Amino acid sequence: METSKLLDAVRALEEPEQSRLRQFAASPYFNEQEELIRLLDYILRFGQGFEGRGLAKENAFQHLFPGMPYEDKRMRYLMSGLNQLVEQFLAAERSRKQENHYRLALLEAVSERGLEKAYRQTLRKLESSLAAEPYRGGAFFYHRMRQAETEERHFQLQRRRKYDESIQFASDYLDRFYFLQKLKYACIMLDRQAILQGSYELNIGKEWEAHLRSRAFFDEPIISLYYTILQALLEEGEESYFRVLRKSLADPGPGIPPGDLQDIYLFAINYCARKIRQGREDYIGQALQLYLDGIQSEILIDNGQLSPWAFTNVVKLALRLRRYHWIEHFIQRYAPALPEAFRENALHYNLAELYYYTNRFEQAQEHLKQVAYSDLNYYLGGRVILAKIYYENEEVEPLLSLLAAFTIFLKRNKLISSDLKQTYLNFCDILFQIVKGKRRHWKKLGKKIQETRLLTDREWLQSVYKEASLVLGI
Repeated sequence: METSKLLDAVRALEEPEQSRLRQFAASPYFNEQEELIRLLDYILRFGQGFEGRGLAKENAFQHLFPGMPYEDKRMRYLMSGLNQLVEQFLAAERSRKQENHYRLALLEAVSERGLEKAYRQTLRKLESSLAAEPYRGGAFFYHRMRQAETEERHFQLQRRRKYDESIQFASDYLDRFYFLQKLKYACIMLDRQAILQGSYELNIGKEWEAHLRSRAFFDEPIISLYYTILQALLEEGEESYFRVLRKSLADPGPGIPPGDLQDIYLFAINYCARKIRQGREDYIGQALQLYLDGIQSEILIDNGQLSPWAFTNVVKLALRLRRYHWIEHFIQRYAPALPEAFRENALHYNLAELYYYTNRFEQAQEHLKQVAYSDLNYYLGGRVILAKIYYENEEVEPLLSLLAAFTIFLKRNKLISSDLKQTYLNFCDILFQIVKGKRRHWKKLGKKIQETRLLTDREWLQSVYKEASLVLGI
């Protein structure tokens, strides 16, 4: 039972939720099997970790049915029944937190049963709740559409022969919901395929875009914002779209939902990251400022916690701008805000970066050894830092071995996008050529460092190339 879906679900619950689950299971409306309540009580006795030999199916069965021989089939039925009950509870908990979903369901129910007074009272409460909604995003458009749909069906049930505009409202909010969601999906697809291998079908044509523009984005700032992001992703060479996006983020207005605002910041940051990989050093400061704006305004803070990837990227960007003292202060200030499960890994990796940049190579290597490379970004970054340390320490054989192994890893990995893969392959190739120091192709190598579109750590490569040129007397 220790590895069952049932225990996985119960482990995912906080203590207050476990208490409510117990009440849920004891309600005859949801459960009439006394054995399921007893099995749940037995599991809850094991505490938050839910570990121990007592959780073996045989031990649980013996507790439920003392003295009876173990029946695996019966025990599996009980576990399945309790698991279904837990899943019902999870759905009920989610529904309980979404008041407008509940009111919409109630509005439909009382309308279908002809309960006119209840219908009007529920409609007033729903209208009041939606009118007080501070954000105009996908959820708001969806709820307004569902409200108008229900009002239209209720109107039809009255069999009145007069004009009713509910159907128009339903259509209008459907448009807003559809176009917003379609834009979101398209932006996510384009952003994701720039990092991971794969290709998506956007199914967005020029006529679709023209219709959206002709409707002035339905006068919805959030739709306009996502359209700007789409254009920036589709036409990265045309930087005017990014400038419009930056200007919009400076004053996005009060109606953008926090979750959407966070996503929009990350789209803008990822745009900068791609430009940086293409050699646009002027985007380093812009990316860092976007991160700082997002962190200080708490747009990039979730429930008091800072993403370890945001934390790492801030450190990396500030290091490239040589803001070393500032970075030490940033690490001290925001490390406690990292999620506990990621904190140690993020600290070791970022301290390794800081120590490398400040020429404390031995300390940098010690921290790299303590990084668990389960995340691809840490692995890629860690290999680059180690390669640079080997080069600085003139450890040629370890460096060549590292470059060979890293190149094989990149070529064999089918999950990394072609652009990201080429960014690191080019780094390995150029550094290998610098180490070999072949005079015949030396000037071409300098030009390659400058002109290669996809290249990580271009500035460092240019620096070591110039130093090697002096040594070679070229």
